[in-house]
Amino acid sequence: MTFPLETERLMFRDWTATDLEPFHSLCADPSVMEFVGDGAPWSRERTEQFIGCAREMSRTLGFCRWPVIYKPSSAVIGFCGFVPASEGAEIGWRLAKDSWGQGLATEAARAVLKHGFETLGFQRIVATVQSPNRASIRVVEKLGMKAESSFFRNGREVILFSISREI
Repeated sequence: MTFPLETERLMFRDWTATDLEPFHSLCADPSVMEFVGDGAPWSRERTEQFIGCAREMSRTLGFCRWPVIYKPSSAVIGFCGFVPASEGAEIGWRLAKDSWGQGLATEAARAVLKHGFETLGFQRIVATVQSPNRASIRVVEKLGMKAESSFFRNGREVILFSISREI
């Protein structure tokens, strides 16, 4: 990643070994994980796997779902970034519960979306959101993404949103 990528309140960087504990604490929170996969909190091992995969993806592809650092406290409060998907680069985010309701997900996603189009050269970016996740649906709508279709994954309805690069 070309650093620094930051906003007024947030900073993004590569994952480090010290990120495991703070990131696992949010991945183990049932409220945070309600609309992730099957809704089950992650084990420490699953969190380690996520970070390992993200580090490898960053090294090989130049992007991943980067840790989100809240600048006033220097705390890891979640992630925001991309994974490759058949429909286009897929943006995603996850924030600790005490970071909800402050516009931080939208702030992070806007910066990452812009980075995806302007720096990484993506032509199309998608997001998948479980249909009951109203907060994330509001974020994708604020990003200007439009619903394209829906499907079922892990027995749950998921909506596919997308946005294309303006030429």
